[in-house]
Amino acid sequence: MEEATDVVLSKISLRDLSGLSDSFFEEGTPTNISQVLDEAKWRLSHLKEQFNSFKLDPLFETFTRKLNHGYFSLFLILQTLLSSTHLIIVIVTNKDDLHSVIPDLILYSMMIVLSLSGITLVDRIAKNHQILQYVCLMWYGIIFFVNFFIPIYHRDDGRFLPAYTPTLIIATYLFFCIKRLYVALLMGLLVGVVNTALNTWHILYGHSSITWRRILSDILFSVFLNALGLYYRYMNEIVTRHSFLDRRECIMSTHQLRHERNQMEQLMQSILPDYVLNKVKERYLEATRAFLRTGKILVRNPFDASLLDLHENVSILFADIVHYTEMTIQLDITELLETLNDLFTLFDAASMDLKVSRIKFLGDCYYCVAGLPPNAAPNPAEACVDFGLQMIEIISAIKKQRNLNINMRIGVHDGTIIAGTIGAIKYQFDIWSKDVETANKMESEGCAGKVHITNKTKEKLKKHYHIVPTNKGETVPQFKQIGITTFLVSPTQSEIRRCCSEGDICENHLPLPPGRPSVFKKRNETFLKQMQRTTSLSEEETTSKNVPSIEEHRPKYVSLSEDETSASLRYVRDSCDPRKESAVEKLYKKRISSSPSSRSFEGRRSSNSVKRRTAFMNNNIKRYAERTEVVNAEMRNKIEEISFSKYRQYMGYKDIIPLLLFRKCKIEWEYLKIPDPLFKYYLLGSFGLVMHAYLLQNLTLIEWDRATWTFLGTASLILLALLPSSWAQCFYYKYITKHVNELPKNKLALYLCAASKHISNNVFLRLTIFSLVYILFFACVYNELMDCKHSIDDSPARDTRLPLSDFKPRQDVDCVLPWHMTETCIMTVVMSFLFLRIFIWLKLVYGIIVLSFYSYCVIILDKGYYEESETFNYSMPPQVAHILGTVFLTFTLHLVDRQTDYMNRLDYLLNREVKSAQEKANELQKVNEILLLNILPKHVAKVYLDVNREPTDLYYEEHNDAVVMFASIIMDDDLLDVLKDYKFLSLMNIYIHSYDTITNRPEFRSIEKIKIAKWTYMVACGLNPGGRVNDLEKHYTTSNLSTLLGFATEMFKTTKDLNRKLFQDLKLRIGVCHGTIVAGVVGSNKPLYDIWGNPVNMASRMDSTGIPNNIQVLEETAEIIQKLGFVCEYRGSIPVKGRSGLVKTYFVKMDDQFNLVRSLEDP
Repeated sequence: MEEATDVVLSKISLRDLSGLSDSFFEEGTPTNISQVLDEAKWRLSHLKEQFNSFKLDPLFETFTRKLNHGYFSLFLILQTLLSSTHLIIVIVTNKDDLHSVIPDLILYSMMIVLSLSGITLVDRIAKNHQILQYVCLMWYGIIFFVNFFIPIYHRDDGRFLPAYTPTLIIATYLFFCIKRLYVALLMGLLVGVVNTALNTWHILYGHSSITWRRILSDILFSVFLNALGLYYRYMNEIVTRHSFLDRRECIMSTHQLRHERNQMEQLMQSILPDYVLNKVKERYLEATRAFLRTGKILVRNPFDASLLDLHENVSILFADIVHYTEMTIQLDITELLETLNDLFTLFDAASMDLKVSRIKFLGDCYYCVAGLPPNAAPNPAEACVDFGLQMIEIISAIKKQRNLNINMRIGVHDGTIIAGTIGAIKYQFDIWSKDVETANKMESEGCAGKVHITNKTKEKLKKHYHIVPTNKGETVPQFKQIGITTFLVSPTQSEIRRCCSEGDICENHLPLPPGRPSVFKKRNETFLKQMQRTTSLSEEETTSKNVPSIEEHRPKYVSLSEDETSASLRYVRDSCDPRKESAVEKLYKKRISSSPSSRSFEGRRSSNSVKRRTAFMNNNIKRYAERTEVVNAEMRNKIEEISFSKYRQYMGYKDIIPLLLFRKCKIEWEYLKIPDPLFKYYLLGSFGLVMHAYLLQNLTLIEWDRATWTFLGTASLILLALLPSSWAQCFYYKYITKHVNELPKNKLALYLCAASKHISNNVFLRLTIFSLVYILFFACVYNELMDCKHSIDDSPARDTRLPLSDFKPRQDVDCVLPWHMTETCIMTVVMSFLFLRIFIWLKLVYGIIVLSFYSYCVIILDKGYYEESETFNYSMPPQVAHILGTVFLTFTLHLVDRQTDYMNRLDYLLNREVKSAQEKANELQKVNEILLLNILPKHVAKVYLDVNREPTDLYYEEHNDAVVMFASIIMDDDLLDVLKDYKFLSLMNIYIHSYDTITNRPEFRSIEKIKIAKWTYMVACGLNPGGRVNDLEKHYTTSNLSTLLGFATEMFKTTKDLNRKLFQDLKLRIGVCHGTIVAGVVGSNKPLYDIWGNPVNMASRMDSTGIPNNIQVLEETAEIIQKLGFVCEYRGSIPVKGRSGLVKTYFVKMDDQFNLVRSLEDP
């Protein structure tokens, strides 16, 4: 059992280490394990195993000390009330003879004073647990002494019993801070032994013919009291441990939700600004709440201007990689992605340091803005120019390192922009305005290795730069029309020489030009020394210098070596489909298999794989230990905040009134309906109590009374019938099976398990069982009392004040002894309090009814019967002693019940608060999930939220049968001039939003929106992770190409319909290409999902060289389309960038309604 538990906990622990739960990413995960585990959570052995597994014993000891504080405070209140009541009764019954009870008065007064002093000082005493234990032992000694001293002191004046034996035994197990159970048991047994011995040898039984029976009865009652203490202690330990784990689980759950939310928000914030995210979240929350409130989906204007903001006095930077096309031809796909990732990661980190916000990159184009809130640069113009110079330095080092012929062409312009997001899915932050177009034009008209700035930017530069004017303001019509002049900012010659000679990039940027001292220089030197000390490079790695990352959150970043790349590819493969080898890894293996060093590489890779797996487990263990420490620290703080002040419990708690009821009836009813897995223990305890009472009643009878068999037999049969029903589920899952979902095959066992669950869950059934058993037990005791009354009605009464030497017990009637009858009545009261989770006031009402009826019998009906029995104090009537003993125990058990119920109610309120907080967190979590999936594909989001992912791991995956489409919205040149910026964006958003809506159709679920580049809509089909296609997609389409063509025709139809409604004349121009592409994420600080490959380039070319209202494709794509049964018309041969010579292209034929035309040969 222990081994199995450890395995389960290990799996749970590792699951906790991953960021988002798998249930977010994987559908159909079984969640009914809690139905079975709930049963185990109420077993003490299972609870202790959990405590051992989670190392919670030290924390639980602190929690237990808090509980001990509460219980000891309760004991002091109880002892004050009992001693005061006892003192008053002694004074009243001895008002004419007080000198005879002076010791009694002194001792009771002393206990009152000590109790009141303890109530005043208990909060201070409880801070030191050792002192509290000594005080508890002192109280045990005081009550022990008082309890037995008074009967011994008055032994010559009559027959007296110890008054506090039941209370002292109960207190030993519950109220005193006794950690060890065996110590409490020994102390409780000591009280019982002394009580029996005192009754036997000094007071009662010297002349009785049934002495041994009476001794046995006393022993039986002492055993009952100790068993009652053990029962309460056992049940309290279960409840306390379960409560503790509940509190910790709440904290864990809150911590997990917070962790997951932070993970998603950090990822989303790296892509979208905070203020945009918050606006979109609010929209989703508003729609969700409206749906829950009205049952209707909130219909919004597809364009919401609140998602767009106007920003003035910002600087816009556009940068383009010169000779990018040649680089894509020179490098294979793996090297290309590594190079782009190195560049864009370094660019992103540099932009963060300079407070420049990267907007996005489109292939080889990278553009950003300085001056956006909330973290705007002090001088946006200088920030952009500095960033441009840094980009030139970075790419110069990459150029030298990788032996590439690349450079940067950069343009900067200052002005006004509109920033935000448009569309319904795959949100991407973007900027729009004429100044944005000007900055873009500045880049295209610039020079490689220089920063091309306008006069508006130059006017804001305060620092010294190497600036040279150009004549672009006169020669470029766009510049001349708006009246701007341009300048080139160049890096100094010393910077260029240094970059070209070193070929390295430091941690946070390369040194700045002279005259502009670098704040990163000292950090760079330290980083390089650290790299030399900590990094061991192989011969292959040494010959090709690695580029460190500039990301501050990681100690280093190096371009992935072959070993690291292979490991990364393995990670991507495993995260997507553990049964299939990644296609990219196949490509990678094929690329390196012909290398002379491939055999040595395999050995290194195997060794590195073992090291990475070891590091993975070490990181998991470390991360789990850190998380556990955080949760335990928070739990420790929560424990310290717990208050067991009796004033707060009875008077000061805002949600619970002094009567220990919730202020709101709805909450009270929900609390009463909580399932009670401990009900089976109550029934077992009740059965033992019934048997105990029957023995106690009949031990001292000459003949055992058969009249009570009717009630006792009925109660016993009911309990015997209910015990299997209530315990069946517990025994089945503990001893028969360990499988979660396995139900009993035997019909009887299945019925018993169902009955067990029904009893635990149904509050009305529990109340019915409780009331029925209690009434039958009470009837049994009442019947015996009535029999005794009839037996002694004609018997003469005897003086109860006779000396012990003159007392002879009655032998003329066969009746239960009076104190045994009282003890049986006490058992009846105890019966109600055995059911811990039954409504507290119902139990008290039942107890008061029994107590009232018994008091009436003692005083009125059977006065003569009790007059001959023993009492507590000198001159105290025996009837008062019988009633007082019953009242003392009833009040004691009620206070214990109050404390237990108070703890249960606090736990319930805590769970409600946590549940409410979790519901709100889940609501926000759901919004975050929706937003996240509107930014990244699901499988990509899972990879980047995985805390076990290595920061240097690149995510990319090859897709052999992918189709790419570029669709450009063509509009009149004067449309933007006619419409203001906001109105123009409103119009364009309606079109984009409508295109996004098409992707929600079931037949187009396999289509992935990639991005919007200006007003070009880019999508791809066939990007399922691991090449998997789900059944839904198979049902609607068997070809990615036919799916995408269907999507293209729907876009044409939607455009036509919108043109008619909006009185516009916009057109679509579409280019499509198919083939092998790679999809992945570049940039570590700000990951961006994109696709690369020749089909991407060719689809873009087919769009840019196409004709509006047509779909243009290459010849090889046209051949496949024709095989699918559609007509393609030959357009002719045209020049295409990236292809030598002229290229044959085709148009996919459509009718006037934009439906694909099928060939006549197609069956």
